[in-house]
Amino acid sequence: MVNVIKAFKRKKTITLKQELWIAILVVIIIGFISSLIISTSSAKDYFTAELKMKNVDNANSLALMLSQMDKDPVEIELLLSASFDTGYYQRIELKDPNGETIIKRAFKGELVLDAPSWFRYLYSLEVAPGIALVSDGWQQYGTLYVESHSQHTQDALWQSSVHLFFSFLAVAVVACIASAYFLSKILSPLSDVMRQAIALGEKRFIKSKVPRTYEFAKLVSSMNLLSTRFSRIVKEDRQRLEEMRFKSQHDDLTGLANREYFNATLDTFLDNTQGHGALFLFRVVNLDELTEQVGRVEMVEFLRLFSQSLVAFLESNEDSFRESHIARMSHVDFLVLFSDVSDLTLLSDNILQSHQQLVAQYAQVDLAVSHSCSLVTTNDTRGALLKRVDSLLKVAIAKPGCNAHFTVDGTAELRNDDLNFWRETIESALKENQLEIALYPVTSFSDVLLQQQISLSLLLKGEKYGIGFYYQWAHKLQLLARLDWSLMKLMIKQYGELTDGALLGMELSAGTLHDDMAVASILTGLCAYPELAKRICFEVRANTAIKDLPLFRRFCSQVHSIGAKVALKRVGAEFTKLTKIQELGLEMIKVDSVYCHNISFNDSNQSFLRGVCSLAHSLGIKVVAEGVKNPSDQSTLKGLGFDGVVAVEESV
Repeated sequence: MVNVIKAFKRKKTITLKQELWIAILVVIIIGFISSLIISTSSAKDYFTAELKMKNVDNANSLALMLSQMDKDPVEIELLLSASFDTGYYQRIELKDPNGETIIKRAFKGELVLDAPSWFRYLYSLEVAPGIALVSDGWQQYGTLYVESHSQHTQDALWQSSVHLFFSFLAVAVVACIASAYFLSKILSPLSDVMRQAIALGEKRFIKSKVPRTYEFAKLVSSMNLLSTRFSRIVKEDRQRLEEMRFKSQHDDLTGLANREYFNATLDTFLDNTQGHGALFLFRVVNLDELTEQVGRVEMVEFLRLFSQSLVAFLESNEDSFRESHIARMSHVDFLVLFSDVSDLTLLSDNILQSHQQLVAQYAQVDLAVSHSCSLVTTNDTRGALLKRVDSLLKVAIAKPGCNAHFTVDGTAELRNDDLNFWRETIESALKENQLEIALYPVTSFSDVLLQQQISLSLLLKGEKYGIGFYYQWAHKLQLLARLDWSLMKLMIKQYGELTDGALLGMELSAGTLHDDMAVASILTGLCAYPELAKRICFEVRANTAIKDLPLFRRFCSQVHSIGAKVALKRVGAEFTKLTKIQELGLEMIKVDSVYCHNISFNDSNQSFLRGVCSLAHSLGIKVVAEGVKNPSDQSTLKGLGFDGVVAVEESV
């Protein structure tokens, strides 16, 4: 027992269940030992009293017999010897009135007993001998002393103690079993309380079922109330942010993105793209004539129908591109930006046919919708790209009716053939382990390192190429899950033995999240390095999390179970759609550069980002900005409440 207590004392922490078990065991052991001692002592007192009474009774009866018989020494000796031999006596002695021994019989042999010596020592019986007077007529003949064997009584006491020991032991075992049952029932809500407490510590404000135990019920109710308040605050803040964001970034009439937001999106796209995109410019011809001949109401209705047709077209052709952005740039001009366009001609023909059907409803007005499109090249700037599509559009609207005009450069025609080249290139890099870790430090505005954002670079023919160069091709070839697993193995190799250091941010693609085997492999491999797991922060793009929120919630739970962290990157409008964000336990969010671009001159985005920071900080989430180059923008972001920025330049 002492060793058990010492073992628990050596522990830094001890659970409530362990403490209760210690208390129960202490009570049971004390009760067991005290009951055994008290029962044995009571039995000893009982046996002592009985043995004394026996001595007195035997002495009186034997003295009476001696008093009634003749005082022949031979007969007296025979009687005393017969009594001594037939009973368990230690001594029978007859003394005269002067104290001289007349006859004495005493046991001088060794008794064979079951009681051990230590028990006989602890429970030795001190029993007074029975004393009776022997008379001869009216004269005292002598005094008789009768003393029984106390060792036989000690042996009986030992047998009684053994029986009591096993009886009390059985009761103690039953008490332990009953205690275990009732303890499990009493502490059954404790696991839910602990789970909720741990979740609160991880910035996940979840609610638990209120147990029946009064103390647990009060505790869980208080934590549930805290979670409910946070949920209500988060929900209200999300709604307010969404209204603010939508109003500042969208056109009131059509609900499409406005000029300022689209310009920031296009600048960000051009900064990050490797030429995998296309820009469409649509113009509604003779829209003012529609207003004059039919009315403003009809003009507004047409613009809404036209906007809806563009959105419906994008939704029905999702397989032809990876991402799209649509905006109303002016009264009659609309822009659509595509990334990873697979067939530019097919897209143009389909949208042209759709617009011809739309304007056919307004035959009374010479209404037309023409468009131009151009592929995005690596060195394009926003001004050059917009000027190019505008020049192409002038050619299209020079003809009557709905028309389209675009040019396809020679490199675009080779894109499908490049797929085989990129498959061989990426497969070769993976096979030959031509991989390298690239670091993008995430620092606070006081240059404190918050995180090392990690990506995978490929070494192709001696040259190093970052993720922006091969990401589009790996996405098309569905190789991102393998690349993520390769990056994890490289991180384990490089950082697995280190016990401290900065937080390491690793992005997981949507393909990896939807591949249960890939997620299991990554998390299982990381479990072998618990110290590294504490430093890993898995990053998921916000649009990926929104598209499959239940999957993302399950992933967050799995990551937290191994001690790792989760962050969101490319955060923008999706942040307001992320329901129950307080239950995800996010470590950090990285705001998309679209929202941080020229933030010093964009009051609407400043209000939105200030609200994002306030909401995130109330949940203990850090907020950093991506793709910020301008020092004045960094200063503005600091004032809005951002915690830091992601370095634009790469260091290895």
